[in-house]
Amino acid sequence: MIQRYLGNKASIIDSIISEVDNLCDKGDTVCDIFSGTMSVSLNLKLNGYNVISNDINSFSYVFGKSYLLNNEIPSINFKSLKINPEDFIKKTKKILATLDSNEKGYKFLKKKALKGCFLDFLTILQYLESLDSSLISKKYRKSYFFNYYTEKGNESGFKSSRGSTGKRRYFSPENGIKLDNILNKIREWHQEKVIEDNLYYLLISVVLISVEKISNIQGTYHDFIRESYDSRALNSIKLLPPKFDFILSNLNGHQIGKERDSLEYIKEIPRHKVLYIDPPYNFRQYTSYYFMLNLISDYCKIEDLEKYFSKTKYVRGQNMEKDFSSTFCKNALFISSLNELITNAKTDWVIMSYYNGRNHKSGINGDKEEILNDLDSFFNSDLFEEGSLQVKNIERTNYQSYGGHNAKKVNEILFIVKKNNLWIG
Repeated sequence: MIQRYLGNKASIIDSIISEVDNLCDKGDTVCDIFSGTMSVSLNLKLNGYNVISNDINSFSYVFGKSYLLNNEIPSINFKSLKINPEDFIKKTKKILATLDSNEKGYKFLKKKALKGCFLDFLTILQYLESLDSSLISKKYRKSYFFNYYTEKGNESGFKSSRGSTGKRRYFSPENGIKLDNILNKIREWHQEKVIEDNLYYLLISVVLISVEKISNIQGTYHDFIRESYDSRALNSIKLLPPKFDFILSNLNGHQIGKERDSLEYIKEIPRHKVLYIDPPYNFRQYTSYYFMLNLISDYCKIEDLEKYFSKTKYVRGQNMEKDFSSTFCKNALFISSLNELITNAKTDWVIMSYYNGRNHKSGINGDKEEILNDLDSFFNSDLFEEGSLQVKNIERTNYQSYGGHNAKKVNEILFIVKKNNLWIG
């Protein structure tokens, strides 16, 4: 999944699942209301829970469609895609030979039928990775990522609010061209209705994960490295298949919200055992921090690309039409928003993650006690069952980049509390 994501819970996921296990039986419903990269939701699925997820970012919806709702390796009609799989058989078998069917993630390869489906999926990835623009219908041949987000692009120039000028460097020019080709071909297939939705979303999710690995950024897409390239950004984009052990499942009944405001969506969610909350508590809005991933997620469905890109703004080159301002990102509204969310939730238990790194209550070296005191008072209010609050500290490494600071150890704090029955609708 996406690694360079603020507050990524991959490093503490076992602790979160352990706390859910203490409160739930397998098959119970858990709501992940700020699902982000879907790391918590997918591990809940893997551990046998029914999951309801939601996030305001469209890339989270793509991951939800690909990994949460989807339970299979999609079938591929090469004839309709005009692909000859024999052209890629040597490459796909070479990749397959590097995978260990005893390794967690690839155990499905022991089943012959699934192995064949996986080879087909590898074939389509190899086709896209090696794609030349001549194989894209002229109608769909566009160069927006090269033009707007590489230093050689015609539309990549910027002027900052402080008067500095330059060219955007989110991708190397070579990767900008490759990204255009890959997305234009998927857009063609999608618009011409020659691929099913499960294959479409899975391909976009692969592109998202692959793009993050070659992006010229320090952590988020709110800015790019201005004068040079991160060494990773000089690697050629590689489309890597997911570990399907984490997707294949017989458990259905999951639900995802599509870019919904959590404060509104929570009112529509049925009764559930646990509400897991990992709220945004940063200075910036996440739709700005991760606009590039949202753009890639939306690209194939945008009707008028020329009009869309003509409205890009700021140094980063974001179209602001879908930008969302979360009240959870605002110091003065954080606790009241949390109260509104949980009051409207039909849940028995609440687990909330909070990390003591940089957030809207504290700067890099600021006092972090104020928000912890506020949270302690809130979770001891009459909205919750008296004496039920547990607070647990988990140490993890924070990879957020800012001001030249290196990664450091931070405490992830889990608040676990039972909602008062009088407040459950």
